[in-house]
Amino acid sequence: MSKLEHNDERIERLLSLGIRNRWYCICPSAMVQDTPVAMTRLGEKLVAWRDGTGKVNLVQDRCPHRAAPLSFGRIIEGRLTCRYHGVQVGGDGVVQAVPAFPDCNLVGQELVRSYPVIEHFQGIWAYFGDEAHPEPPPLEFPEELTSPEWTGFIVSNTWHCNFQYALDNVVDIMHPPYLHDDTYTLAYGDKSDMVEVDETDNGFAVRRKEDRESNVEVMQIMDTGCFFDRVGVFIPPGGGPGGVLRIIATAVPIDENRCQFNAWRMRKVAGWQGAMFRFMFNMMYEKMTWEVIEQDRDMLERMPPWPAEENLYQHDLGVAKFRNYMRHEAEAQVAALDEFHTGRQSVSLAGE
Repeated sequence: MSKLEHNDERIERLLSLGIRNRWYCICPSAMVQDTPVAMTRLGEKLVAWRDGTGKVNLVQDRCPHRAAPLSFGRIIEGRLTCRYHGVQVGGDGVVQAVPAFPDCNLVGQELVRSYPVIEHFQGIWAYFGDEAHPEPPPLEFPEELTSPEWTGFIVSNTWHCNFQYALDNVVDIMHPPYLHDDTYTLAYGDKSDMVEVDETDNGFAVRRKEDRESNVEVMQIMDTGCFFDRVGVFIPPGGGPGGVLRIIATAVPIDENRCQFNAWRMRKVAGWQGAMFRFMFNMMYEKMTWEVIEQDRDMLERMPPWPAEENLYQHDLGVAKFRNYMRHEAEAQVAALDEFHTGRQSVSLAGE
Protein backbone atom coordinates (compact mmCIF):
# COMPACT_ATOMS: atom_id res chain seq x y z
CA MET A 1 0.00 0.00 0.00
CA SER A 2 1.38 3.43 -0.98
CA LYS A 3 1.62 6.28 1.52
CA LEU A 4 -1.17 8.10 -0.32
CA GLU A 5 -3.46 5.09 -0.09
CA HIS A 6 -2.58 4.64 3.58
CA ASN A 7 -3.38 8.28 4.32
CA ASP A 8 -6.67 8.02 2.44
CA GLU A 9 -7.57 5.04 4.62
CA ARG A 10 -6.72 7.00 7.78
CA ILE A 11 -8.81 9.96 6.61
CA GLU A 12 -11.81 7.74 5.88
CA ARG A 13 -11.46 6.12 9.31
CA LEU A 14 -11.55 9.53 10.99
CA LEU A 15 -14.62 10.48 8.99
CA SER A 16 -16.32 7.20 9.86
CA LEU A 17 -15.33 6.90 13.54
CA GLY A 18 -15.07 10.55 14.52
CA ILE A 19 -12.73 13.50 14.04
CA ARG A 20 -10.24 13.70 16.91
CA ASN A 21 -9.16 16.65 19.04
CA ARG A 22 -12.77 17.49 19.85
CA TRP A 23 -15.10 17.20 22.81
CA TYR A 24 -18.07 14.85 22.37
CA CYS A 25 -21.19 14.57 24.50
CA ILE A 26 -20.88 10.90 25.39
CA CYS A 27 -24.17 10.53 27.31
CA PRO A 28 -26.73 12.26 29.53
CA SER A 29 -25.65 12.92 33.13
CA ALA A 30 -28.38 10.64 34.43
CA MET A 31 -26.75 7.66 32.71
CA VAL A 32 -23.77 7.68 35.12
CA GLN A 33 -24.65 7.06 38.75
CA ASP A 34 -22.93 5.05 41.50
CA THR A 35 -21.97 1.94 39.50
CA PRO A 36 -19.53 1.56 36.56
CA VAL A 37 -21.08 2.21 33.14
CA ALA A 38 -19.60 0.56 30.06
CA MET A 39 -19.87 2.35 26.73
CA THR A 40 -18.15 2.48 23.37
CA ARG A 41 -17.41 5.88 21.86
CA LEU A 42 -15.34 6.63 18.73
CA GLY A 43 -14.70 2.90 18.55
CA GLU A 44 -13.04 2.84 22.00
CA LYS A 45 -14.30 0.72 24.90
CA LEU A 46 -14.71 2.98 27.93
CA VAL A 47 -16.04 2.92 31.48
CA ALA A 48 -17.49 5.87 33.38
CA TRP A 49 -18.22 6.23 37.09
CA ARG A 50 -18.70 8.81 39.82
CA ASP A 51 -16.22 8.97 42.68
CA GLY A 52 -16.99 9.92 46.30
CA THR A 53 -17.38 13.61 45.38
CA GLY A 54 -19.83 12.90 42.56
CA LYS A 55 -17.25 13.75 39.89
CA VAL A 56 -17.52 11.78 36.65
CA ASN A 57 -14.43 9.83 35.60
CA LEU A 58 -13.80 8.14 32.26
CA VAL A 59 -11.04 5.62 31.44
CA GLN A 60 -10.34 2.70 29.14
CA ASP A 61 -12.45 -0.31 30.01
CA ARG A 62 -9.36 -2.46 30.58
CA CYS A 63 -7.69 -3.49 33.81
CA PRO A 64 -3.90 -2.96 33.52
CA HIS A 65 -3.27 -6.30 35.22
CA ARG A 66 -4.92 -8.90 32.97
CA ALA A 67 -7.08 -6.71 30.67
CA ALA A 68 -10.36 -7.70 32.37
CA PRO A 69 -13.22 -5.23 31.79
CA LEU A 70 -13.21 -2.67 34.60
CA SER A 71 -16.89 -1.98 33.89
CA PHE A 72 -17.61 -5.39 35.43
CA GLY A 73 -16.08 -4.19 38.68
CA ARG A 74 -17.30 -2.06 41.58
CA ILE A 75 -16.58 1.32 43.15
CA ILE A 76 -14.65 1.20 46.44
CA GLU A 77 -13.83 4.53 48.12
CA GLY A 78 -14.26 6.29 44.78
CA ARG A 79 -11.85 3.97 42.99
CA LEU A 80 -12.80 1.72 40.11
CA THR A 81 -12.00 -1.77 41.37
CA CYS A 82 -11.49 -4.75 39.09
CA ARG A 83 -13.70 -7.67 40.02
CA TYR A 84 -11.12 -10.20 38.80
CA HIS A 85 -8.19 -9.51 41.16
CA GLY A 86 -9.17 -6.32 43.02
CA VAL A 87 -6.79 -3.87 41.28
CA GLN A 88 -7.96 -0.30 41.99
CA VAL A 89 -7.70 2.48 39.39
CA GLY A 90 -8.30 6.21 39.85
CA GLY A 91 -9.95 8.64 37.45
CA ASP A 92 -6.50 9.70 36.23
CA GLY A 93 -5.71 6.16 35.06
CA VAL A 94 -3.17 5.61 37.86
CA VAL A 95 -3.19 2.31 39.73
CA GLN A 96 -4.08 3.34 43.30
CA ALA A 97 -3.79 0.00 45.06
CA VAL A 98 -3.45 -3.75 44.63
CA PRO A 99 -4.97 -5.02 47.89
CA ALA A 100 -3.98 -8.61 47.18
CA PHE A 101 -0.30 -7.57 46.93
CA PRO A 102 0.26 -4.13 48.52
CA ASP A 103 3.91 -3.89 47.39
CA CYS A 104 3.00 -4.48 43.74
CA ASN A 105 5.07 -2.39 41.31
CA LEU A 106 1.91 -1.43 39.40
CA VAL A 107 0.89 0.95 42.19
CA GLY A 108 1.53 4.58 41.28
CA GLN A 109 1.85 3.93 37.56
CA GLU A 110 -0.48 5.50 34.99
CA LEU A 111 -1.37 2.37 33.06
CA VAL A 112 -4.91 3.10 31.88
CA ARG A 113 -5.80 5.86 29.45
CA SER A 114 -8.01 8.50 31.02
CA TYR A 115 -10.11 11.15 29.30
CA PRO A 116 -10.79 14.76 30.33
CA VAL A 117 -14.45 15.11 31.29
CA ILE A 118 -16.82 18.07 31.67
CA GLU A 119 -20.35 17.75 33.04
CA HIS A 120 -22.75 20.54 32.11
CA PHE A 121 -26.52 21.01 31.70
CA GLN A 122 -27.59 17.37 31.98
CA GLY A 123 -24.79 16.13 29.70
CA ILE A 124 -21.30 14.61 30.01
CA TRP A 125 -18.58 15.58 27.52
CA ALA A 126 -15.23 13.83 27.02
CA TYR A 127 -12.21 14.96 25.04
CA PHE A 128 -10.77 12.57 22.44
CA GLY A 129 -7.33 13.81 21.45
CA ASP A 130 -4.64 12.22 19.32
CA GLU A 131 -0.96 11.89 20.24
CA ALA A 132 -0.12 15.35 18.92
CA HIS A 133 -2.95 17.02 20.86
CA PRO A 134 -3.32 15.39 24.28
CA GLU A 135 -4.43 18.60 26.01
CA PRO A 136 -8.05 19.60 25.38
CA PRO A 137 -9.02 22.99 23.94
CA PRO A 138 -11.61 25.12 25.72
CA LEU A 139 -15.17 23.89 25.24
CA GLU A 140 -17.55 26.74 24.44
CA PHE A 141 -21.22 25.94 24.94
CA PRO A 142 -24.03 27.56 22.96
CA GLU A 143 -25.85 30.40 24.69
CA GLU A 144 -28.90 28.20 25.17
CA LEU A 145 -26.93 25.92 27.50
CA THR A 146 -25.35 28.71 29.56
CA SER A 147 -27.81 31.59 29.83
CA PRO A 148 -30.39 31.68 32.66
CA GLU A 149 -32.82 33.08 30.09
CA TRP A 150 -33.13 29.61 28.56
CA THR A 151 -34.52 26.39 29.99
CA GLY A 152 -35.01 22.89 28.66
CA PHE A 153 -34.23 19.18 28.71
CA ILE A 154 -31.85 16.71 27.12
CA VAL A 155 -33.16 13.74 25.15
CA SER A 156 -30.88 10.92 24.02
CA ASN A 157 -31.01 7.63 22.17
CA THR A 158 -28.90 5.25 20.11
CA TRP A 159 -29.18 5.32 16.33
CA HIS A 160 -27.98 2.36 14.27
CA CYS A 161 -26.37 4.47 11.58
CA ASN A 162 -23.07 6.24 11.03
CA PHE A 163 -22.82 9.47 13.00
CA GLN A 164 -22.25 11.48 9.82
CA TYR A 165 -25.80 10.66 8.73
CA ALA A 166 -27.04 12.14 12.03
CA LEU A 167 -25.01 15.32 11.50
CA ASP A 168 -26.11 15.60 7.86
CA ASN A 169 -29.72 15.36 9.03
CA VAL A 170 -29.50 18.56 11.08
CA VAL A 171 -28.13 20.67 8.23
CA ASP A 172 -30.68 19.28 5.74
CA ILE A 173 -33.29 22.00 6.09
CA MET A 174 -35.65 20.71 3.40
CA HIS A 175 -36.31 17.28 4.89
CA PRO A 176 -38.69 18.40 7.71
CA PRO A 177 -41.63 19.40 5.45
CA TYR A 178 -41.61 15.86 4.07
CA LEU A 179 -40.36 13.49 6.77
CA HIS A 180 -42.10 15.33 9.63
CA ASP A 181 -45.18 16.72 7.89
CA ASP A 182 -47.56 14.93 10.26
CA THR A 183 -46.03 16.29 13.49
CA TYR A 184 -47.26 19.10 15.73
CA THR A 185 -44.28 21.40 15.22
CA LEU A 186 -43.28 20.69 11.60
CA ALA A 187 -46.58 20.23 9.75
CA TYR A 188 -46.39 23.73 8.31
CA GLY A 189 -44.66 25.64 5.53
CA ASP A 190 -44.05 25.33 1.83
CA LYS A 191 -42.64 22.11 0.48
CA SER A 192 -40.69 23.92 -2.23
CA ASP A 193 -37.98 26.53 -1.67
CA MET A 194 -34.33 27.39 -2.21
CA VAL A 195 -31.56 27.02 0.37
CA GLU A 196 -29.03 29.63 1.48
CA VAL A 197 -25.82 29.09 3.45
CA ASP A 198 -24.10 31.88 5.38
CA GLU A 199 -20.75 31.82 7.17
CA THR A 200 -20.73 32.47 10.93
CA ASP A 201 -17.92 33.09 13.44
CA ASN A 202 -17.67 29.39 14.30
CA GLY A 203 -19.34 27.57 11.43
CA PHE A 204 -22.23 28.25 9.09
CA ALA A 205 -26.01 28.63 9.03
CA VAL A 206 -28.50 27.06 6.61
CA ARG A 207 -31.82 28.82 5.93
CA ARG A 208 -34.69 28.62 3.52
CA LYS A 209 -34.68 31.56 1.11
CA GLU A 210 -38.41 32.29 1.04
CA ASP A 211 -40.34 30.52 3.83
CA ARG A 212 -38.20 31.24 6.91
CA GLU A 213 -40.82 31.29 9.65
CA SER A 214 -43.41 28.52 9.33
CA ASN A 215 -41.31 25.35 9.64
CA VAL A 216 -37.58 25.41 10.46
CA GLU A 217 -36.07 28.83 11.09
CA VAL A 218 -32.39 27.86 10.85
CA MET A 219 -30.01 24.90 10.93
CA GLN A 220 -26.60 25.95 12.15
CA ILE A 221 -23.31 24.08 12.61
CA MET A 222 -20.99 25.36 15.36
CA ASP A 223 -17.46 24.07 15.90
CA THR A 224 -16.62 25.37 19.37
CA GLY A 225 -14.47 22.51 20.61
CA CYS A 226 -17.48 20.24 20.03
CA PHE A 227 -19.69 19.97 16.95
CA PHE A 228 -22.99 21.52 17.98
CA ASP A 229 -26.05 21.86 15.76
CA ARG A 230 -28.56 24.62 16.45
CA VAL A 231 -32.04 24.22 14.97
CA GLY A 232 -34.88 26.71 15.33
CA VAL A 233 -38.34 25.16 15.01
CA PHE A 234 -41.62 27.02 14.61
CA ILE A 235 -44.08 26.47 17.47
CA PRO A 236 -47.83 27.08 16.97
CA PRO A 237 -49.39 29.72 19.29
CA GLY A 238 -50.87 27.00 21.47
CA GLY A 239 -47.37 25.82 22.32
CA GLY A 240 -46.96 28.32 25.16
CA PRO A 241 -44.49 31.17 25.75
CA GLY A 242 -40.95 31.39 24.50
CA GLY A 243 -41.21 31.70 20.73
CA VAL A 244 -39.14 29.35 18.58
CA LEU A 245 -38.24 25.96 20.01
CA ARG A 246 -34.47 25.83 19.90
CA ILE A 247 -32.79 22.45 19.49
CA ILE A 248 -29.11 22.02 20.37
CA ALA A 249 -28.01 18.66 18.98
CA THR A 250 -24.84 16.57 19.00
CA ALA A 251 -23.92 13.10 17.82
CA VAL A 252 -21.05 10.94 19.06
CA PRO A 253 -19.89 7.87 17.11
CA ILE A 254 -20.14 4.52 18.87
CA ASP A 255 -18.63 2.64 15.95
CA GLU A 256 -18.88 2.81 12.15
CA ASN A 257 -22.55 1.81 12.22
CA ARG A 258 -23.96 3.34 15.42
CA CYS A 259 -24.03 6.69 17.16
CA GLN A 260 -25.50 8.29 20.27
CA PHE A 261 -27.74 11.23 19.43
CA ASN A 262 -28.11 13.84 22.18
CA ALA A 263 -30.32 16.90 21.84
CA TRP A 264 -31.64 19.65 24.09
CA ARG A 265 -35.15 21.08 23.58
CA MET A 266 -34.90 24.70 24.74
CA ARG A 267 -37.17 27.75 25.08
CA LYS A 268 -36.14 31.30 25.93
CA VAL A 269 -38.25 31.53 29.07
CA ALA A 270 -37.50 31.93 32.76
CA GLY A 271 -39.39 32.22 36.04
CA TRP A 272 -43.00 31.08 35.95
CA GLN A 273 -42.89 30.85 32.15
CA GLY A 274 -39.89 28.54 32.40
CA ALA A 275 -41.77 26.39 34.89
CA MET A 276 -44.74 26.32 32.49
CA PHE A 277 -42.52 25.18 29.63
CA ARG A 278 -40.96 22.44 31.74
CA PHE A 279 -44.44 21.29 32.76
CA MET A 280 -45.65 21.38 29.15
CA PHE A 281 -42.56 19.48 28.04
CA ASN A 282 -43.20 16.67 30.49
CA MET A 283 -46.90 16.58 29.67
CA MET A 284 -46.86 17.21 25.91
CA TYR A 285 -43.59 18.18 24.22
CA GLU A 286 -41.61 15.10 25.18
CA LYS A 287 -44.02 12.83 23.31
CA MET A 288 -43.91 15.18 20.30
CA THR A 289 -40.12 15.32 20.51
CA TRP A 290 -39.84 11.55 20.38
CA GLU A 291 -42.22 11.38 17.43
CA VAL A 292 -39.87 13.59 15.40
CA ILE A 293 -36.68 11.89 16.63
CA GLU A 294 -38.07 8.45 15.88
CA GLN A 295 -38.97 9.52 12.34
CA ASP A 296 -35.37 10.67 11.84
CA ARG A 297 -33.95 7.52 13.41
CA ASP A 298 -36.22 5.23 11.41
CA MET A 299 -35.19 6.89 8.14
CA LEU A 300 -31.44 7.05 8.87
CA GLU A 301 -31.29 3.44 10.05
CA ARG A 302 -32.67 2.43 6.65
CA MET A 303 -29.87 4.22 4.80
CA PRO A 304 -27.06 2.15 3.24
CA PRO A 305 -23.70 1.90 5.02
CA TRP A 306 -21.78 5.14 5.05
CA PRO A 307 -20.76 6.58 2.62
CA ALA A 308 -23.59 6.06 0.15
CA GLU A 309 -23.76 6.71 -3.58
CA GLU A 310 -25.65 9.99 -3.93
CA ASN A 311 -26.64 12.71 -6.39
CA LEU A 312 -26.83 15.97 -4.45
CA TYR A 313 -28.68 19.08 -5.60
CA GLN A 314 -29.27 22.68 -4.47
CA HIS A 315 -31.03 21.76 -1.23
CA ASP A 316 -27.90 19.89 -0.10
CA LEU A 317 -25.68 22.97 0.15
CA GLY A 318 -25.44 22.61 3.94
CA VAL A 319 -24.75 18.87 3.75
CA ALA A 320 -21.98 19.36 1.16
CA LYS A 321 -20.39 22.23 3.06
CA PHE A 322 -20.26 20.31 6.33
CA ARG A 323 -18.85 17.19 4.67
CA ASN A 324 -16.13 19.28 3.03
CA TYR A 325 -15.32 20.86 6.38
CA MET A 326 -15.04 17.48 8.08
CA ARG A 327 -12.82 16.10 5.32
CA HIS A 328 -10.52 19.10 5.56
CA GLU A 329 -10.27 18.56 9.34
CA ALA A 330 -9.49 14.87 8.86
CA GLU A 331 -6.80 15.62 6.28
CA ALA A 332 -5.25 18.23 8.56
CA GLN A 333 -5.19 15.82 11.51
CA VAL A 334 -3.47 13.10 9.47
CA ALA A 335 -0.86 15.59 8.24
CA ALA A 336 -0.27 16.97 11.75
CA LEU A 337 0.18 13.46 13.18
CA ASP A 338 2.70 12.60 10.47
CA GLU A 339 4.64 15.77 11.27
CA PHE A 340 4.49 14.98 15.00
CA HIS A 341 5.86 11.47 14.52
CA THR A 342 8.57 12.71 12.13
CA GLY A 343 9.65 15.24 14.76
CA ARG A 344 9.78 12.60 17.47
CA GLN A 345 11.81 10.31 15.22
CA SER A 346 14.29 13.12 14.47
CA VAL A 347 14.74 13.85 18.17
CA SER A 348 15.27 10.14 18.87
CA LEU A 349 17.89 9.81 16.14
CA ALA A 350 19.67 12.95 17.29
CA GLY A 351 19.94 11.51 20.78
CA GLU A 352 21.56 8.27 19.68
